Amino acid sequence: MSQVAEIQYYHHGRFRVAGGVLPDAITAYQTFGDPKNPVVVFPTCYGGKLDKNGLIGQSYMVGEDKVLDPRKYYVVTFALFSNGESSSPSNTPAPYNGPYFPTVTYEDNIRAQHAVLTQRLGINKVFCVIGFSMGAQQAYYWSVMYPDFLERYIPICGSARTSPHNQCFLEGPKAALSASKDFQDGHYKSIPQHGIRAFGRAYSAWAYSQAWFAKKNYLFDGKYTSLNDFLREEWEGGFLEGWDANDLLTLLNTWQMGDVSLIRDGGHFANCLGATKARGLIMPCKTDLYFPPEDSRDEIKFLNNAKLVVIDSEWGHMAGAGINVHADEFIQAEYYHHGRFKVAGGILPDAVTAYRTYGDPNNDKVIVFPTCYGAKLALGSQDYLVGEGKALDPNKYFVVAFALFCNGESSSPSNTPAPCGGPYFPFVSYEDNIRAQHAVLTKHLGVRKLFCVVGFSMGGQQAYHWPVVFPDFVERFVSICSSARTSPHNQCFLEGPKAAMLASKDFADGHYQSPPQHGIRAFGRVYSAWAYGQTWFREHKYLMDGEYPDLNSFLRERWEGGYVNNWDANDMIALLNTWQKGDISIVRDGGDYEKALKSIKAKGLIMPCKTDLYFPPEDSETEVSHLRDAKLHVIPSIWGHVAGGSANPADVAFITEKITEFLQAP
Repeated sequence: MSQVAEIQYYHHGRFRVAGGVLPDAITAYQTFGDPKNPVVVFPTCYGGKLDKNGLIGQSYMVGEDKVLDPRKYYVVTFALFSNGESSSPSNTPAPYNGPYFPTVTYEDNIRAQHAVLTQRLGINKVFCVIGFSMGAQQAYYWSVMYPDFLERYIPICGSARTSPHNQCFLEGPKAALSASKDFQDGHYKSIPQHGIRAFGRAYSAWAYSQAWFAKKNYLFDGKYTSLNDFLREEWEGGFLEGWDANDLLTLLNTWQMGDVSLIRDGGHFANCLGATKARGLIMPCKTDLYFPPEDSRDEIKFLNNAKLVVIDSEWGHMAGAGINVHADEFIQAEYYHHGRFKVAGGILPDAVTAYRTYGDPNNDKVIVFPTCYGAKLALGSQDYLVGEGKALDPNKYFVVAFALFCNGESSSPSNTPAPCGGPYFPFVSYEDNIRAQHAVLTKHLGVRKLFCVVGFSMGGQQAYHWPVVFPDFVERFVSICSSARTSPHNQCFLEGPKAAMLASKDFADGHYQSPPQHGIRAFGRVYSAWAYGQTWFREHKYLMDGEYPDLNSFLRERWEGGYVNNWDANDMIALLNTWQKGDISIVRDGGDYEKALKSIKAKGLIMPCKTDLYFPPEDSETEVSHLRDAKLHVIPSIWGHVAGGSANPADVAFITEKITEFLQAP
């Protein structure tokens, strides 16, 4: 497998751009991996360079075990015109040098990149374009300019057009540089240090959130002694070390003019976005000050085949730049395409399973940790048990976290195109999920044996299903706050939130055109009382040590907001149906529940919570009495069902202790 990391240069010859002509336009690029693999395009952002000088390089997402792994993809990184590597004011000879460099748009950049891919690299299809900030805006442009050339696009902390507020923010650093005493209208003979330093300081406050500054994150755990040190080294130094002043301004102009609707729909933004064909994953940060999530929510309304995942971070715009490890990990779910896949309710024409891996794939102790109801890989839902020093330590195990079908990451009503999208999505069973996960493990990751399957709630039901569906493939399983089948009482409880959603005035039988907020909010409120023990409510735990002033505020933010901000209504209903029909005895023993339990060969650790209202410990006690080799440990908590999740540190500590003992036992 070839891996070419040096910067290469493609000469376009005479190349027309928005502001005139470049007599010998050059596009700088790098390639990583085998050209036979799916092609991923990863263009630079503002401040980004291929050579890693300046503020941001491309290496934070490219490399083995990173999201753009050259062993899996053929990655092509492109340098924007005006970044100092492709044609720019600083490297173009007269008469187009310096301040005489013509205006270049995003459209010009995408045409140039397309030429490199097709004319130099012989590529006729792109699997995905992924980009951060200005790179994200290029991802949007790719989907509009070449709709049949790419399959997917992922804009991270970017938008399809630069908003008036965004344009206004950029006027600040532009003015600081242009008005400086050493810029000389772009005719400087030496580096205009005053101007570039002023530019960096005028820009810096926009890059992070107010909360980030309030927590003094600019000190970077002792790296800097003050805010001024941080600004001097990161923002003045970052631009001084790798950037030319005219390049900074010309590239900023490209950013300010960004608007995909100027390409094909005469400024009609909704029509332009509605015409895109590729699948989109739109990832703003909730605290981004110049590409705010509200802009992304507006855009998602017009996109036919895209989902929105908001990065929950205080790092503002820079959350998407790989500087914050948590935000960087947030992005890195992988996707396995099964092709045509039979499920209990019909067929998925192109089924996709989303997953994440942690640790060394050569470690033969493989642990599967699937999601539960309400959980997403992108929200970090599995992080409470996965990590160094935690129950599922990647230094000891190779951990694979799977997203359930219908959770919005794997194939779901919200991300599946017609004719199977929305309310037409077929019913999917636990068995379908296990077969799909098994395919990823065996066909894609080369796993021949599972050391253990660990799961909470619906994840716990999957843990029970694994040793039934694949009895010789699994050595151990851990089921937390769950059961081997969904009891009649559990099914009945689920009818409540389901009915609230289906009967709501905006659900429209699943054919809603915008999120059915009334239905989703009602769903959350009906569900909420079941999640905790009665004592938990009596002790006013919902106030969360002062975080909320009253019960209504807790319900509004945690239960309404949790679903409204992160979940699609049809996904919620489809996933709930999977839960309601869970029963391991249907898989192989014709409904004989005791026989199905007795047939399980794997060692089991069963951990119900004593106050769980819908997976009560009595159910677990019955199941353990029929299992060949299983231990029962009841979680002594008033937190009810959520005791098995990440909500209460004391419960997490109890669960971690018992899992650790179980995994270390012979």
